[in-house]
Parts: sequence; C-alpha cells; structure tokens
Amino acid sequence: MNCLRELKDTIDAGARESDSDNTSSLDSSSIRTESDEEMQEYMRDIDEELRSTTLSDTFKKDEEGDVDIDLNLVSNILESFSAESGLSGPASSVLASLGVHLPRDSEDIAGS
Repeated sequence: MNCLRELKDTIDAGARESDSDNTSSLDSSSIRTESDEEMQEYMRDIDEELRSTTLSDTFKKDEEGDVDIDLNLVSNILESFSAESGLSGPASSVLASLGVHLPRDSEDIAGS
C-alpha cells in the first residue's frame, strides 16, 4: 500500500512541476527519464507485493505461462454479464456502448 501512496505523491509532484514555469534547469527529457525510472521502480515494488498474494493464480495463462490479457478480459466480462442474470448491469452497459449485444439466457442460441 505504501507503493501506491508513493506513486500518488510522485504523480502529484509531477503535476505541480508541470504547472510551474519552464525556467527549471532540468530539460523535459531528463525529467521524463527520471519519472520513467521511478515508475519502473514502483512497478517492481508493486509486483513484489503482489507475488505474496494468490491474485496471480486467478489469471488464465497462455502456453508459455504468460498472462493472456485478452482471454482474461473476455472471460471476466462474460462472467460479469452472466452474473447480471438478464438485468442491466455494468458488463451489459459496457458491451452495449461498444455495439455488442449478447443474447440473454432466455434468448439462447436455440431461440435464434
């Protein structure tokens, strides 16, 4: 949790720097590099914190053992859609805004 707080503080500090005038002795490329390095460090810290949890066990992985983001996205949105039980909910709203209209249980493939 400390990593997230530090990340927020860093982002807030960066926003304050960008709001100030451009008379700083650092050029934008050196600030960007430092920010990128800090972000990578925070990401490593967050990854380390997550390794001690069972969260990674919930992701579907491909043949190489890497997390399959597309498969996880589709699986999770379909699970959420199914849990809506035919009612309006976040998954059906997101899908509808994308122009995707999935059949409800009562409109199964047999009903098509």
